[in-house]
Amino acid sequence: MNVRSLTSFTTVLILSTASAQSAVSLTQGVTAALTNNSDVKTAQANLQKAQAASKAAQADPSTLAAAKLSARSSEAQAEAQLHGARLSTLQNTIAAYTALLEAQENVELQTLQVQVDQKAVQVAQVKLKVQNATALDVQNAQNTLSGSQQNLADAKAQVNLASARLSTLTGLGSGARASGITAGPKLSATLTKLQQGLPELSSVISSTNDVAAQQLAVKLADNDFTPARTLSDARTALANAQRSLDSAQKSASQTLASAYQSAQNSSELLDVTQSRETAAQKTYTQDAARLKSGTISAIELQNSQLTLKKAQYARLQAQDNVLEALAALSVAAGQNLTGIGGSL
Repeated sequence: MNVRSLTSFTTVLILSTASAQSAVSLTQGVTAALTNNSDVKTAQANLQKAQAASKAAQADPSTLAAAKLSARSSEAQAEAQLHGARLSTLQNTIAAYTALLEAQENVELQTLQVQVDQKAVQVAQVKLKVQNATALDVQNAQNTLSGSQQNLADAKAQVNLASARLSTLTGLGSGARASGITAGPKLSATLTKLQQGLPELSSVISSTNDVAAQQLAVKLADNDFTPARTLSDARTALANAQRSLDSAQKSASQTLASAYQSAQNSSELLDVTQSRETAAQKTYTQDAARLKSGTISAIELQNSQLTLKKAQYARLQAQDNVLEALAALSVAAGQNLTGIGGSL
């Protein structure tokens, strides 16, 4: 059985023991969240309202230039806010889903740890009987087992908490379980390419709209019949708006660069954990053969199995981190880079 099959088998075991609990894919979770999320619904309603207001303003010949510009700006802002709400919902759902998946896998890991520690107590007790261990050795083994049992209980509790969090975000029924995820897509877009989409971010559009409004104010005040003070104030307001726009652009660019670096780092870490998992799988396979040949004990094989399970869990965490980093980058870039949920 290969590494991926072992992970899939573990997930099947979890799901088979969860009676009356539904297995949910990440795509299903994201789709449900995008449909049911209150922020997305509010943003959709606001966009429809802004579109109607803008259409009416542009069609009304009595509407002044400033009002028409304001209506167009409000529509653009509402559209950007809806896009941002969808991306944020995507990010939050991915985080909740991966937390649930890791919690489920941690139950399996802690279960195996308890089994290993139970065997260690038995070994210590046998050694004590033949005077090859002390009572303190037995007590230490029992203390270790008690700690592992508490960790297992905590892990099970975390599954329920993570499931409730996912249910809240998606609107799905309680008791949902994560069915697993595939590796996230490779980051192929360059930072330069992603920076081209920054003008479409809600924060940047807001500042851009302010500049456009102040530019119009200057234009309308730049004549012989408007007081000079009005024009001066308009120019000052325009300069302030331009500085705010510059600040918003720089902030968006810095956030994007940081998110891009995090995505690259998470991908590199995944490569490391995959290599360690492969090595642990190889060792376990070799130890299984050694057990058959009688050169190691069943306890040693169980320890090898635990090492493999820890490596698999570390790889799962790294894999989840890649997807979460891509989700964060999606929010920063204003476009979906996760491969889940479409273009949004």
